[in-house]
Amino acid sequence: MAAAQQHPVEYRLLVEHTEDELLKRKGILFLLETTTQFTNFSYHIDVRESLEGRALRWTLHGLKAPSMNMPQTGTAQFAQVYGELPKTLRFTLTKNDAVSADAELKIGTASVSLAAQPDGFLKVYTDRELFERNRLADSRPPEPKPDHRRNAAPAKSPTTRKKR
Repeated sequence: MAAAQQHPVEYRLLVEHTEDELLKRKGILFLLETTTQFTNFSYHIDVRESLEGRALRWTLHGLKAPSMNMPQTGTAQFAQVYGELPKTLRFTLTKNDAVSADAELKIGTASVSLAAQPDGFLKVYTDRELFERNRLADSRPPEPKPDHRRNAAPAKSPTTRKKR
């Protein structure tokens, strides 16, 4: 029997109850973020979503640069609040290379629980405090960029000019 291919965790998902204070509505927050820290921008994750019955599917379509003037570092994120969800929900996250991660969620009136942590590139949290506390441990530092500077030219000796 072949060993299962081990994928590094690339995405973290927080699922928790939330309340929209402005609209006075309760719902379930799904907050997806990358484990990669970006140094130039804090990107938005482009997600196509579909909710059919007891299945919520998110398909990743890349990253979008934010529409702000000032650069900001951090993870890429996508957040969505759903009002009415079934008590048992199968969440599927699919990357653009067709690799998927599935999580079975139990949604109660006061809490959300996870049946089992999905295998692969996704780590799911149902507790915000734990989500925040583990952010650094789950994160991957940005990949070093290659140095494309030219080799430094030999230093020229200072010239003396005659003043007129």
